[in-house]
Amino acid sequence: MRRERLWVLAFLGLFFLANLALLTRFPLVHSDESWLAGLTRNMMESGSPAVTEPFFDLKPRYPHAIKLLFHALQMPFFGVFGYGAFAARLLSLAAGTLALGLFYLCCREMAPFPLSLAATALASASAQFLFASHIARQEVLLLDSALLLALILLRSREITPRRAALLALVAGLSVGLHPNSALPALGAGLALLFCRARIRPLLIYAALTAAIALVFVGLSFLFDPEFPLHYRMYAESEFDLMVSPLAKLREFPYYLEKLWHGVSGTYVLPDLKPQLLLTPALLIGSAARFVRRREPAFRVLFGMVLGAVLGTILIGRYNQLSAVLWMFPCLLLLPPLVRGLRLRSAAIALATAALALSAARSIAPSLRWRYGDYLGQIASYVDPGERALGNLNAGFYFENGALLDVRNLAHLKENGLSFAEYVSSRGIEVILWSDEMDFIYDRRPTWNIVYGNPRYVGEAEAFLRDRCQFVGEFENPGYAVRIASEIGKSYRVRVYRVKSS
Repeated sequence: MRRERLWVLAFLGLFFLANLALLTRFPLVHSDESWLAGLTRNMMESGSPAVTEPFFDLKPRYPHAIKLLFHALQMPFFGVFGYGAFAARLLSLAAGTLALGLFYLCCREMAPFPLSLAATALASASAQFLFASHIARQEVLLLDSALLLALILLRSREITPRRAALLALVAGLSVGLHPNSALPALGAGLALLFCRARIRPLLIYAALTAAIALVFVGLSFLFDPEFPLHYRMYAESEFDLMVSPLAKLREFPYYLEKLWHGVSGTYVLPDLKPQLLLTPALLIGSAARFVRRREPAFRVLFGMVLGAVLGTILIGRYNQLSAVLWMFPCLLLLPPLVRGLRLRSAAIALATAALALSAARSIAPSLRWRYGDYLGQIASYVDPGERALGNLNAGFYFENGALLDVRNLAHLKENGLSFAEYVSSRGIEVILWSDEMDFIYDRRPTWNIVYGNPRYVGEAEAFLRDRCQFVGEFENPGYAVRIASEIGKSYRVRVYRVKSS
């Protein structure tokens, strides 16, 4: 047993160190990472969690506590390592390493040591999982929650009230990470039903999960008395979630099609074809085994995965990154599904080779551009404390409150402001203007759902020409453009200084 643990710890350590060296190299640092991290920094500097993002002063934002636990987890990383993309992503890498450890423990409940470690190596080769373990978002932390719930269920010969309370504690606290916490919570609920839990543990799980979730809702009311209204407005404007369940269900095949072809708005997706082929094969096989033999492991895992899929459809927010919450746990089904040591070993080896090749192909393009080089290009023209208007993906360079995101400009009209009035009233000194602005303007309204109406572009271009001094430009095919389909093409950022009145 001790030798087994050493092998597992050595593998997890190797995974952590290998990814640490490439932490900010892939995938490309996204503006959403700067968005989340920027809110964490503002909470730290203001000393209050009831604040909004300083880089959004026209885009409607209201404080809430639904992601409060995530921001609390980020804070010590910034406190120790300083504010930057590396520190923000280090939390995700630590969570990804923990996820592999939990994955191994789940496998160990169903298969002997060598196969469990081999299956964990297979999981570590998933490009989807590798990306989630680097991006400074919440998906990998929710994956930890899902795997911990699965482990508790796999180790439970009987679902007692105490075990139900432990499950509820994990599911409830996950609400403080992201609204998609509903996916692992629903999965655990279905698993309890499939495991034929008694009514009392089921009620304890449902009631205690809801009670913990209501703590975060209550805090949100303290931060914003009109929290439900504002959160609904945000969901409608950003994600179009207030549609009928039938309409959401009809969208699911298109969601899978986008995953297959790697179609995304602003995120460069990994190649998911091998995993998308493996996922239904494992689900169908496990469903057949579940119906025929009613084995406990399949009850748990099939319930967890099915719950995550149903949760995705019910919420209707078909975020490609959140697919890791139902695709990755499917890999747990491989060790118990395939019978025979040799056959299982061959199946795991073949799947690992396919996923590793897919991961290599997905990672390689991002290695052409360094995020530090992009920030260095900006530093050639702008000091971090200067008031600037630009793309939020540069947020890790600027001091808190110095950068205003260009997405504010879509709200000029409703606030009764011209572009010139906005620049003057905010004391903007430097404008970082990407060629991408012309791209989204020429193709309006295609990108309005992501960036808002770009009707301000013509007015802004005139202001840059007449009221600003052009000080230089730089080309960066990886970071000068946010739209995934355009990354790698020749895009420039022009730098302007606003002339004093």
